[in-house]
Amino acid sequence: MTPTQQAGALPPITDEELSRLIEIGDLNLLQRDADAQLEATTTDAAAQFGLPVSLISIVLDSAQHFAASHGLSGWLEDAGGTPGEWAFCRFAVESKQPFIVPDATLDDRVSNNPLVTQDGVRCYLGIPLITSKGHALGTLCVLGTTPREFSEEEVAALQALADRSVAYLEARAGR
Repeated sequence: MTPTQQAGALPPITDEELSRLIEIGDLNLLQRDADAQLEATTTDAAAQFGLPVSLISIVLDSAQHFAASHGLSGWLEDAGGTPGEWAFCRFAVESKQPFIVPDATLDDRVSNNPLVTQDGVRCYLGIPLITSKGHALGTLCVLGTTPREFSEEEVAALQALADRSVAYLEARAGR
């Protein structure tokens, strides 16, 4: 550790990550006021998949913010997000690929996550929200409390909703 680093300090932010975070700000994705269109998308996604929860999640450098949600309750609803290290969505953001977890208790990447061990998340499908600038801002995801497989058709259906969400966000910002 260098003298300027402190224990627990975040690593330096790359130029690409800084550009991604600036785009999140430019698209006004951290507002606390609900956006009816985004809320409708999460409601539609939950209904299509028959799952209790759907989120439009924005992944920051050390936190995850819920820009829209359906089916949240308790502390997750009150907090409006989670610590970044708890975010299943970060895997989709980092890879820019769908992140599929049929049974979270059996997946080494998330099995020890408090969302699994304490809050009961068992299945998850997240599609990265990739802008025209190529940044993955977060995900449109669905999750449930029982293990569940996701078909290729279901991944494609959630991808279509995610693409519509990105088009809406960019149009809302006047791009």
